[in-house]
Amino acid sequence: MLDMFTQRRIVALMNGYVHEKVPAELRTMVKLTYEMQENELILTEERPAGQRYQWERMPIARFYWEGDQWKVFASDDQHSWSPADMVVPCSDFEDVLEQVERDDSGVFWRERD
Repeated sequence: MLDMFTQRRIVALMNGYVHEKVPAELRTMVKLTYEMQENELILTEERPAGQRYQWERMPIARFYWEGDQWKVFASDDQHSWSPADMVVPCSDFEDVLEQVERDDSGVFWRERD
């Protein structure tokens, strides 16, 4: 399990990341959210659903702390997780988040219907 200092550091990093990733003028059409529980963080994109005030959630990436390193998984169209082999596991969360952000292969930041 991650220590409290590391958890708080990641929360502060993610709060800044989701705030900066989506420009203010687009936040009524798309937003990024995340959930952190014990050794896992799931990054999600949300868009307005058919019903008023409802948002459809689409998982983007799952970060999992195991064996002193972060491993990253990508979501497929059925919302199941597969290892993201293009992301090199490492002990620095910021490094794996940067690899997901770059997404040279288009696994995380793809066009969504």
